[in-house]
Amino acid sequence: MSESLAGRSPEVAEGYIAIGQVAGPWGVRGEVKVNLHTDFPERFQTTAVVYLGPQAQPVRVLGSRLHGGQVLLRLEGYTTREAAEALRDLWVQVPRDQVVPLPEGEHYVFEMIGLRVRTADGRQLGVITEVLLTAANEVLVVQGDAGEVLIPYLSSVVVAEDLAAGEIVVQPLPGLLD
Repeated sequence: MSESLAGRSPEVAEGYIAIGQVAGPWGVRGEVKVNLHTDFPERFQTTAVVYLGPQAQPVRVLGSRLHGGQVLLRLEGYTTREAAEALRDLWVQVPRDQVVPLPEGEHYVFEMIGLRVRTADGRQLGVITEVLLTAANEVLVVQGDAGEVLIPYLSSVVVAEDLAAGEIVVQPLPGLLD
């Protein structure tokens, strides 16, 4: 899996993916600091329009630059610090069809949400409701009839992925489902 483009929160519009969140104004000319929620910060150099807030308000990007782990954006219509302050905490979004293509075999987190999970011997475990991004590896949160199960997203555990069919097959480690 790649990218921090996690599932939707209530502040992200349906059909959009968050690529950042406005941390606040930068300077006095309306620029905003954006905390990155993407593994591809260079995308801001080529993105002409971003969408802000729960209604995905389109705003033209006039300029961008990386700055200390954040991106600074200059947006059309925001020319003062006060105007930029009004954008604080809004999610910076793009339509799902504008995500950066990933190499074969890699998936975005949002593509995993809702997939059915079963064991290699056919036991249905439930549906992925969340993906936890930990320091060691990603963890699939699966909700099913038996409750919540946490499945490490490791090649030794996940034996097959078929996003088109909406299913992941796992070979649980000993004791994982007990």
